[in-house]
Amino acid sequence: MYKQIVKEDELNLIFRNTTNEIFVADGQGICIQVNPECEKNLGIDAASLIGTNVKDLVSRGLFTNSTTLKVLEEKKPVSLIQETSIGQKLYATGIPVFAENGEISRVISTSINITEILKFQEKVQRMELMLDDYNKELASIKKTIKFNQGEIIASSHHMKRVYEMLEMITQVDSTILLLGESGVGKSEIAHWIHKRSNRSNKKLIEVNCAAIPSNLFESELFGYEPGAFSGALSSGKRGLALEADKGTLFLDEIGELSLELQSKILQFIQSKSFRKVGGNKTEKSDVRIITATNRNLEQMVNKGKFREDLYYRLSVIPIKIPPLRERKEDLIALIFLILDNLNISYDKKYTFSNTTIQSLLNHQWPGNIRELKNTIERICVTSKDEYIDLDKSSLIKYLYFNNSDYINEEIPRRSSIDNDESITNEIFSLENDMSLKDRVKWFEYEIVNRYYKKYKSTQQVAEVLKTSQSTISRKLNQVEN
Repeated sequence: MYKQIVKEDELNLIFRNTTNEIFVADGQGICIQVNPECEKNLGIDAASLIGTNVKDLVSRGLFTNSTTLKVLEEKKPVSLIQETSIGQKLYATGIPVFAENGEISRVISTSINITEILKFQEKVQRMELMLDDYNKELASIKKTIKFNQGEIIASSHHMKRVYEMLEMITQVDSTILLLGESGVGKSEIAHWIHKRSNRSNKKLIEVNCAAIPSNLFESELFGYEPGAFSGALSSGKRGLALEADKGTLFLDEIGELSLELQSKILQFIQSKSFRKVGGNKTEKSDVRIITATNRNLEQMVNKGKFREDLYYRLSVIPIKIPPLRERKEDLIALIFLILDNLNISYDKKYTFSNTTIQSLLNHQWPGNIRELKNTIERICVTSKDEYIDLDKSSLIKYLYFNNSDYINEEIPRRSSIDNDESITNEIFSLENDMSLKDRVKWFEYEIVNRYYKKYKSTQQVAEVLKTSQSTISRKLNQVEN
């Protein structure tokens, strides 16, 4: 007797604590027992269920597709999907229990709540549809952009003109001067020109004029003889100009050279000849010269900081590469192209939601293509998922990520500040709780923003305020507009 009581208590414990719903009806379809999970799924207590015929429960709309009624009708186990009045979806299985006379005495129905599983399934299906739409959009963009040659995106009017000019000059040896803000892709275009020129089977040697100290520039470019100076290699050095012989010499950041070095470059361009440091022999190098700068060389000539004769030698074919803000039509194609290249490089399937793409399109990108490329890569490689969904406020934390001042920092908002005067008043107000750090940020932003409205160029603002272009770009983006 004791064992029987213990067994019944254990069964009752299991019945009440199982995470699956249990619904028991008699042979007439009248509910005789339910467990707490059933009450939870139906949103009604047991007292309202027990003693009620299942037909009445269905007619009241508590659930659909009754397993009890199906089992009583078909006299065999059945499984089906039910939906309850409170929106729960259940996978229910009903099993008949037969009496000795062959009639059904009980129907035991167990149900698994699959609401969350179905929601997840729907989310996966939506993601698959979005991925399909993304792939179609990417394929469409690649097909429709006629001017996309070798990763030069040229859908906008400005870039089409640039591209047409580039096509005309690839097969000639005229000196080219690439102009444009930092990050617009001057180096990539120099490589593009070389690959399509009649010198493509030879080297392109890239020299960053700003990265080489002035006292070493001449020896790096033209080489030196053995023992030419203290610390020189005993074998001497060939020099980059000779390395580029029969190919292309790309002098990036040409505007950073001193006047003394400018005269050396002028002589080399005029004669294609030079002398190594410490040498007497005249060397020859047949190179095509491409130069690039983000500086205003005309302005530098007027100020006596750049040789006028060198300027005219360099600008035989001047090509200005427009900043991203002047070629908005190219932005969507650039985003997909960069994303596509990242997927190939990392063997991934990164995709952006429409919200993410719109956030990227709305940003001004003062750092141009370089900033866009670095930001997209940063977003992808630091994401836990390959499907990426960011809004504008989430995007901000990925901009200028390497500056520790702005990592994971709450950015002051200008929700109640709608003009320059009110911003200034807000900064100096004693009535608000804005921190000193936030006030300084806003003050810096206002100074930079007013200059930017005047000059429309981060490079010019940097020159006027005597700081770097990257600093100006960062200040413009450190608050949420």
